[in-house]
Amino acid sequence: MWLTAIVVPSIGLAVGWRDDPVWISFVEIAVIMLVPLCLLIVWRAHFTNTVGKFRSMTRPVGEFVFGDQDVTIRSELGSMTLPWARFTDVWQTPEFWMIFLGQDQFVTLPVMDIPEETLAFLRSRLPHNS
Repeated sequence: MWLTAIVVPSIGLAVGWRDDPVWISFVEIAVIMLVPLCLLIVWRAHFTNTVGKFRSMTRPVGEFVFGDQDVTIRSELGSMTLPWARFTDVWQTPEFWMIFLGQDQFVTLPVMDIPEETLAFLRSRLPHNS
């Protein structure tokens, strides 16, 4: 939709809404098309970096250890321990939870095989504003 919203007016410019030479309209179209292209390139780099780390693991498994004061997340790439107060929001689906640490940072927690008492413990520790 974004591409259409950009291309249609650009084609209108190129067709003759103006008296400028046609090459100027094509330059304008190229400049306008750079915005979605740049966004696509940035998204692709982020996706490749994230998925590349996951695929580089010999055993793509993460371990979560839930404590009274914090949660520890471990994999062969490393580990981190975060206090419960660090989490800002939770988005819950039947298959997974996205537990946010900030605007652009989150941890994905698969919840399909987690016992209900563990989920109740997590709900008591995580923010309730979602």
